[in-house]
Amino acid sequence: MRWKKMFMGLIPLAGGLAGTYALYMEDTELLHALLWCTVGVEGICMSIFDLIKIRMCGTQIYGTFIKSRESRSNKMQTVIPTFRYTYGGVSYENESNEEVPLNMAKNYESGHTYPIYICENEPYLYITDRKNYGLIIFQIIIGIFIIVTAWL
Repeated sequence: MRWKKMFMGLIPLAGGLAGTYALYMEDTELLHALLWCTVGVEGICMSIFDLIKIRMCGTQIYGTFIKSRESRSNKMQTVIPTFRYTYGGVSYENESNEEVPLNMAKNYESGHTYPIYICENEPYLYITDRKNYGLIIFQIIIGIFIIVTAWL
């Protein structure tokens, strides 16, 4: 999913370029609106990518939990689980394609098997939960709200 990272990097770049123009024009109101629009668009895009992952990763198989890696960014702490599984006669052992907030992470035990959802076209990609629709839709609504209020 390298393209996702490249795309997500373009959004702040575009916001920064537009912000530079607003600074050049000495328009603080435009700068403020562009800043919040960039935040809103970034949140919407991240949520849409999550929906795409849920849609793509629909084949349920069972994998053996190996370990989790914790990741920190600012005040957010997430967990990235690693599973070992076999699909189509090929064995895989890699990290999940999702970062789960620490407070929502499941208590996996090493060596136990759990259901995971892989992408049939790219079986090295998998997610551990397909039940986040409500949260993702809420994030999209919040992103739209941020964009709309930025222009008020």
